[in-house]
Amino acid sequence: MNREILNNFKKVFIYILIYLCFSAIIIYFNLNRRYLIFNVGLSLIPYIISTFCVNHKNKVFLCFIGLVITTIFYPNAIYMFTDLIHIKTHEYYVFSGGNVNYIQDYTHWIKLSCDTVMVVLSLVLSFESFVNILKILRCYGYKIASFILLMLYSGICGIAVYIGRFLRFNSWDILQIRDITTSILSSATENDYMLIGIFAIVHFVIILMFFNLKNN
Repeated sequence: MNREILNNFKKVFIYILIYLCFSAIIIYFNLNRRYLIFNVGLSLIPYIISTFCVNHKNKVFLCFIGLVITTIFYPNAIYMFTDLIHIKTHEYYVFSGGNVNYIQDYTHWIKLSCDTVMVVLSLVLSFESFVNILKILRCYGYKIASFILLMLYSGICGIAVYIGRFLRFNSWDILQIRDITTSILSSATENDYMLIGIFAIVHFVIILMFFNLKNN
């Protein structure tokens, strides 16, 4: 086993371990955050599959199938940032007599910790999956090609997050692509296109920030 495969295996193991630990915390404390477990689980799919493809670059057909599946499930990772809407501020502080009083119930802060870790984990998986996509397409290290793919996948994510959050379709609904496309083209407003643009920009900026951290 060469060093790259070993390092990839270690990273997969660490990410899955973090996922399992915080999933266990959510279940043990009954935090009403089961959707985090489900959504991060979906975020792991493109990362694990793309990592397998990176470790088996010479198997062209398998890598092609893996890349298609990775692309279908990839937006689930960036979708996770929208789960922050479930945070309820009244669980953490209240205004009373012009003062802010913080609620010290530890279960609420465990809940916030799980929200934070699971969303950050998903965003990290988004970056790791994108890097794997670049490696599968042999574009990693080529700035122009990487930038073009980042623009492409940002657009895909912008549309997919909009479809998932507001139209309530899932990744496996790709088979209904005609109905989804018709629904968007027939009823989308300027506000909807703005939302798609916002989600695309969020993906673009997050991936750029992670690349900046990786290069320093």
